[in-house]
Amino acid sequence: MESAVIERKGSGKLGWREQTLASMSVPPSPLIALVGIVVLLLYLSSYSNYRAQMYKTQASFNLFLLFLPMILIFLAYYMTKYGRFMSPSTKEKVVNAQSGASPWGVSLFLGLMLMLVSYQSYFQSKWWPHWRAI
Repeated sequence: MESAVIERKGSGKLGWREQTLASMSVPPSPLIALVGIVVLLLYLSSYSNYRAQMYKTQASFNLFLLFLPMILIFLAYYMTKYGRFMSPSTKEKVVNAQSGASPWGVSLFLGLMLMLVSYQSYFQSKWWPHWRAI
């Protein structure tokens, strides 16, 4: 089988792949210019949509950062009151031998609070850009 392929190549006959590659040429320059202009216009239109979406995402993220401390305080209260992240009705069904909160949860909460306090000026400048420290 290999000898037949080698003989065909050696005899000067080209296969369909070689013929196709040999007959290919560069497209005309006006066609390349037209395709380039179309690609540029598509890029510019999608870029303006991208920028608008980025502004919306940034505003949503700033709003999330605004409410993040309240969410964390609510979660810490909920964990200290019920001991786990479950509703009070399911807590009655589960027998809980542990009393009080987990020391890992309390230490994680304290570490997060220390980080928020140490970077307080940074977070305030991100949440309220015109905030002035007194």
